[in-house]
Amino acid sequence: MLRFHSYNMPEVYHKDPAGCQLLSYDYNGFLVPPFPNVQEHLDKLPDMPVRDDDVFLLGYMKSGCHWMWEIAGMLVNGSADYNPEQKGVAMMELMDQEKLDQLPSPRVLNNHMFFHHLPREILTKKSKMILMTRNPRDVAVSAYHHLFQLKFMYQYDGDWNGFFELFLDGKLNYGSWFEYTQQWEKDIKDHPELPILIVKYEDLKKDPVSNVAKVAEFLGLPKNDQLFEDIADKCSFAKMKAVKPLLPEFFRTPGESLFRKGVVGDWKNWFTVSQEERFQVECDKFDKQSTLFSTTY
Repeated sequence: MLRFHSYNMPEVYHKDPAGCQLLSYDYNGFLVPPFPNVQEHLDKLPDMPVRDDDVFLLGYMKSGCHWMWEIAGMLVNGSADYNPEQKGVAMMELMDQEKLDQLPSPRVLNNHMFFHHLPREILTKKSKMILMTRNPRDVAVSAYHHLFQLKFMYQYDGDWNGFFELFLDGKLNYGSWFEYTQQWEKDIKDHPELPILIVKYEDLKKDPVSNVAKVAEFLGLPKNDQLFEDIADKCSFAKMKAVKPLLPEFFRTPGESLFRKGVVGDWKNWFTVSQEERFQVECDKFDKQSTLFSTTY
């Protein structure tokens, strides 16, 4: 079984009610995945050089960032050809800065971090950012399968009911969805001069072509209806899952990949009535405070 090492970062093992533990690393009070050298990567990020044509892709994990990374990459390259690489090659908390520097322009750089973790040059370059958001219920279910399947990294053997408690308490990588999203809302409001496009997973699923066109317009790219249709088709879930699998040995169950179902509303097959009632309480609190985001879908 593969296992990453902590490289002297504090390991945090949060246990669910059944005693099953989930591994994260503590980066100055922020929980991050147990990636190799993740502390070094994050320490260097604020000073990372930014190119004029860089695009930054943001969002809590399992919010559709793989999907948008492929879409945005096709758009900036003007072609509906799949990137032969995986999103991980451009993931800022995963990769060495030297490797990120070697990526050809235009780069679509992705991460699940907060604004204060990112390169300071974003402020002077006015870099364009795309922030993915998704129904937190579907995020929770998708996150469970992701962390459970990647046992070599997260060491989690719990079931959905146990993971629900961890998710509701924010005891997993990137912390609480509610706190994460509230922080990004604050960051966006604190920096009105920065170009940030919020894209809802559900909107992209419902009408992919018009949302691909919206992203293109945001990025300042020429209107090209045929290209937008081709990209929407190539980036459909079924085609992405068929052509973009990760190495099978990473997953607990043979045949699994980072692309599981790609549907809206799968949470209804997992949440109990009690779980949804408890989750809704947190959603109500969030919705009363938020003006940019919503948990109502």
